Amino acid sequence: MVCAVFVYGVSTFLPDMLGVMKYVGAAYILWLAVHIAVSRPDEEGGERSASFWKGFMLQFVNVKIYLFGITALTGYVTNFSTSLPVLVFFELVIATIGTVATSAWIGTGLVIQKIYLRHYRLINIILAGALLECVYSILK
Repeated sequence: MVCAVFVYGVSTFLPDMLGVMKYVGAAYILWLAVHIAVSRPDEEGGERSASFWKGFMLQFVNVKIYLFGITALTGYVTNFSTSLPVLVFFELVIATIGTVATSAWIGTGLVIQKIYLRHYRLINIILAGALLECVYSILK
């Protein structure tokens, strides 16, 4: 919903903001690629508890969520309508899709965790390469 209001404001009042966000998003994805390429599994082997409130607050500062919502709205919805009720409706649809995708990601991660722990270096390099391709696609 926050993304819908943001996109409505951006598309109405600040059209150049999307160009700036492109470079901010590309820089963030590049940072993620480097971080993934050099990361290692937790040496302790113990699990750290992630609290509900940490996860809840992450939703408000996670740039990827904003970029996902903005990209989906501007790429598919604003071509047909820029009215606030339509943007809010589709943002709720996008949030639902994001929730399903996150749940699938968590389930898949639990299934492949043992494979990752054995081959983490190769997997991290492949994932970092995929992110670099995303940066290239954004900036070309």
